[in-house]
This record gives sequence, C-alpha cells and structure tokens, in this order.
Amino acid sequence: MVLSGSAKTTSNPKAAAGLSVGVGSFADPEELQGLAHFLEHMLFMGTESFPDENDYSSYLNAHGGGSNAYTTDENTVYYFDVNNSYFKGALDRFAAFFVCPLFTESATSRELNAVHSEHAKNLQSDLWRGMQVVKSLARNDHPYSQFSTGNLETLQTEPASKGINMRELLLDFHKT
Repeated sequence: MVLSGSAKTTSNPKAAAGLSVGVGSFADPEELQGLAHFLEHMLFMGTESFPDENDYSSYLNAHGGGSNAYTTDENTVYYFDVNNSYFKGALDRFAAFFVCPLFTESATSRELNAVHSEHAKNLQSDLWRGMQVVKSLARNDHPYSQFSTGNLETLQTEPASKGINMRELLLDFHKT
C-alpha cells in the first residue's frame, strides 16, 4: 500500500491524498470476475464510522473537493482532494474505507447495477473493444484473459447459479 497526501500550505488552498492498494483484477477469483473492480465501488458505500452511504461524497462536495478511483490489472487507486481546512475530516472518512467498510446488502445490490451500467457504457468505446480483442488473445490460464470490469452476469448470475455467495466472497476478498 502506498499512501500519499499533502497537508495545509500557504500557496495551495487544497489538500489531497491517494492510496494505491497492490491488488487489482489479476487477483479476481475465476468464478467471480470483476470482483476487484466491484470492491472499488463498494468501499465508497458507508463505513462503521460514517454509515451514511453518501457521507464521503457529501463531505467532499460541501468542502470544495472530489474523489475518484480506478482498478488496473495489479492495483486499485483511490484519491481525493478537498479544501485544506477540511482535510482531516476527509482523511478520516477516506481511511475508514479500508478499516471498517459496511458492505451492506442494499448497497451491494445497487452497486452491482452501477458496475453493470459502467460495463454497458464501455461496450460503445472503441478503446474498450480493442482491449477485449487483445485480452482474447491471451492464454486462457493467464489472468489477463479474464473479464476485469465485471457485470451482472459475472458478479451475480453465474455465481448464484453455482451456489456461490458473492457477498461472502467480497468480504473475504476485502479481508485478504
């Protein structure tokens, strides 16, 4: 894990922090492709310390900030910025993602749909189409050949048909 950030300075009214976790889509279990990307989404959905699902984004928006995240083959990166005087509150909320996320059942259902919508949007992207062609050329036993972003089929339908509890695997994946 790499954590970087900036504290209050006189020349910059904003503060920012980021965290790169050394786990990406190559770590997805074969039976739950897209799990790392789904976990990226779920971490934003409330924590024990800040249980309101919208607390983090509301806090950042109210204090001149924003955030994002992305999952690559080997890493997942989370980052935010906020007005300096609100950095500590933002960092407290951000850190809680990694220590005490809730992963509620209701958020799990909604975020499955969000991941599926993101996938549907990507189907129209030539960049994503090209990447899928290259992935199709990889050996079947290499993680690059897997479906890294996930959708309802890989994260819900297929696992359920095999008796796999996706939420339990999500919790185990996060813990690991």
